Amino acid sequence: MQGVHRSPAPSRAAGSSLAAAAPAITSQVRPVLLVVDDDDGIREALHLILDDEYTVLDVNDGRTALAIVRAQHVDLMLLDILMPEVDGIEILHELRVLEPNLPVIMTTAVKTVLTAVTAMKLGAADYITKPFHEANLLAAVRLALEQRRPKPVAPSARVQPAHGTGLSLSRRVLLVEGDLGWRATLAVALERVGRVETAATLDEALNLVFRLRPTCVVLNVRRSSTDAARFLSALHAHLPACPVLVLSEDPHLQAMLAWESLNIHAVIRLPVDAGDVIGRITAVVCPYEDASRSWARLSVAVSRTIDYLSVHFGKELSVGDLARAAGISDSHLAHLFRAETGLTVRDYLTRVRVEITRDLLAHTDENLAEIAAFVGFFDASHLSRVFRQTTGKRPSVYRGSCSS
Repeated sequence: MQGVHRSPAPSRAAGSSLAAAAPAITSQVRPVLLVVDDDDGIREALHLILDDEYTVLDVNDGRTALAIVRAQHVDLMLLDILMPEVDGIEILHELRVLEPNLPVIMTTAVKTVLTAVTAMKLGAADYITKPFHEANLLAAVRLALEQRRPKPVAPSARVQPAHGTGLSLSRRVLLVEGDLGWRATLAVALERVGRVETAATLDEALNLVFRLRPTCVVLNVRRSSTDAARFLSALHAHLPACPVLVLSEDPHLQAMLAWESLNIHAVIRLPVDAGDVIGRITAVVCPYEDASRSWARLSVAVSRTIDYLSVHFGKELSVGDLARAAGISDSHLAHLFRAETGLTVRDYLTRVRVEITRDLLAHTDENLAEIAAFVGFFDASHLSRVFRQTTGKRPSVYRGSCSS
C-alpha cells in the first residue's frame, strides 16, 4: 500500500501502515481531509493550501484511498478524476457503496459536461478544475463540510448483496459474446463476486457499458479480430480504467491488440476451462480482498461440471450424470459444488436455465413452449413458474421490458 501523508509533519516522506497511522489521526480535532491524486506536485500544493486548517492525508491512487476510508475516519475526500488504472469516477461509484454520506470534491485538469454530470449524479459535493484558486478551493471545502449530515438512502439507491454473499455490487462484470451456455454458466457462477450482465453482440455490449459502467469486461471473440479491436477501442474511450480479458481462437489476435493502451490484462487462447476464466475474473475484480474473504478458485471437478452444463443444459441431467462427467462420485461432487459455488448442483442448473431463458426472451421471438423445450423445462407452465420465482417477473413482462 502507498504511504499516507499527515499534517502537520516535518517531512512528506511515505508514512507507516494504516494501523499505525490511525491513532495519530483520530486524536486530531481538526477535520480530516483525504487528497487522492497521482500527481505529486498537486498533492504538495493542496497540503500548502489546506494544512493550516485541516489534517490532510494524501495518496496517489484510488484503491489505497478506499482502504483508508475503511480503516479510519475521514471527513472529506478531494478526488482526482484522471488517474491511471482506476479513474476517479469509478472510485466515487465504489465509495458511494462504502460511505454514502462522505463529502467528495472532484478535481480535474479537464472539465467536461459528461464527467461533471456523472460526478454530481453519484453524489459529489462539488467539482473544481486545476490549477486551483485558493479561495475557491477553501470555500468549497468549508461548504461541503458544513453541509455534511446523515441522509437516508432511497430504496432505489440501496445496493443489495450478490446472491449468497455480502460482496459489494460495486463489482460489475460484463460478459460479451461467446456461446449462450458459456455466458449463462459463467454469469451464475460470478454472482458471488458481484453484479453480472451478459451481451450477445458487441453493439449490445456498448449500450450496456454506458449503463453498467463495468469494473471488468470479458470478451469472447466470435466475430472478426477487427470488430473486436473496434469494440475494445470504444470501451477504452469511455472507460479507460476498465480492465479487459479477451478470449479467442484467433492466434493472430494477441499480436493485433495494444495491451497497455487498451488496459487488456490477458488474451487467452480458447478452449479454456470455466475455472480458469472465473479465477482470472475474480483476481481482476477482487484484487484487494484478503485471503479469508476472497472467493476460492474452483476445483477441477467443479470446473468440469460447469463446462459440461454450458453445453448440455437442455438435457435431462442428474447429479450422477454430472459426477460421471467430472470424474468423481455423486456425493463428492454434491459437497464440492455447494462449497465452491454456494448453490446445489440442481439449483445451479435451474439458475443457468433461467439465465438462458432471459437471453432468449430478450433476443428472439421464440414462444415460451419452444424456449422451455430448448433449455430443459417440462413445459411452458413449468418455465413460467420457475422464471417468476427466480426473477420476480413473468416471462411476458420481462420480454416487454427488454423491448421497451
